[in-house]
Amino acid sequence: MAQGIAKRWIRWQVTTAGRSDTAYKAVSAITRFGQYLAGPRVGVDQLADIDRALLEHYLAELHTSLDGTGVHRKHIGSLNAFFRAIRQHSWDDSLPATAMFFPDDYPKTATGRLPRAIAEHVMAQVEDPANLDRWNDPARRLITVILIRCGLRISDAVKLPFDCVVTDADNATYLKYFNHKMNREALVPIDEELARLIAEQQRRVLQRWPSCPGVLLPRLTTNPDGNQPYSAATYRSALYRWVKCCDVRDEHRRPVHLTPHQWRHILSA
Repeated sequence: MAQGIAKRWIRWQVTTAGRSDTAYKAVSAITRFGQYLAGPRVGVDQLADIDRALLEHYLAELHTSLDGTGVHRKHIGSLNAFFRAIRQHSWDDSLPATAMFFPDDYPKTATGRLPRAIAEHVMAQVEDPANLDRWNDPARRLITVILIRCGLRISDAVKLPFDCVVTDADNATYLKYFNHKMNREALVPIDEELARLIAEQQRRVLQRWPSCPGVLLPRLTTNPDGNQPYSAATYRSALYRWVKCCDVRDEHRRPVHLTPHQWRHILSA
C-alpha cells in the first residue's frame, strides 16, 4: 500500500480534527491493515488490488481478533474514512470503487454486555513484580500501577497534578485527581506503596525540573519547563509493547491484548 498516501491522510486527519487521539486511531488502523496486506496469504502492495472481496476477508480477520469491541468499530470507521479521503482529494484514482465498508459491516452494539474485565489469570501476570520491572521508564511503570489500583481513565492519569497525594484527619492517604468527564475533582484511597512510588516520581521530576512543574508525569521531550503532561497515546503504544515483551497470555495460552480502559472494570468485576 502506498505509504505516502497513508502519511498524507494521517497529517490531514490531525490538521482537520486537531486531536492527537485522532492521529493515534488513524495510525493504528492503517498499520494493522498494512500488516494484513503484506502478509504471505495476501501479498498486496498497491491500492488497485484493494477490492470488496479482499475487504470481506479482512472483516472476517477483524471479527476473530477484535470480537465486536469498540476498537473494532473505530478501526473499520478509520479505514473507511481513509478510502473516502483518497477519493475526495483524488490522491490515487486506482483505488477500486468497491473498496468501501457498509453499515452492516460494523459489529452490532451489544446490549447488556458484561464489562470486559481482565481475568485473574491475566492480572496475576500483569501485577507480577518481575513483569512490572520490565518497564524501562519508571513513569510508565507508575502509570500502570495507578491505572490498576485506582481505576482512573488514562486521560486523567497522565494529567495528575504534581501534588496529587493528600491525607485526611485520620491520616488516610488519597490520590487527588481531576475527573475531566465529570468536570470535578475526585479522591481515591491509595496504599503506602503507591504513595511511596508517587513520592519517588516527584523526586525524579524535581531533579530534572527544579522549578517544580505542575504535573506529576511530564513528557520527556520538547518540554523545557516540565508542564506538558505525558501523552495518553504514547502510553498506550508503550503498554502494547510491554504486554508483548512480558508474553502475557490467557488461560488458553493465547497472547492477550490489553487496553488502559479495561483496568477500570477490575474493581467492579
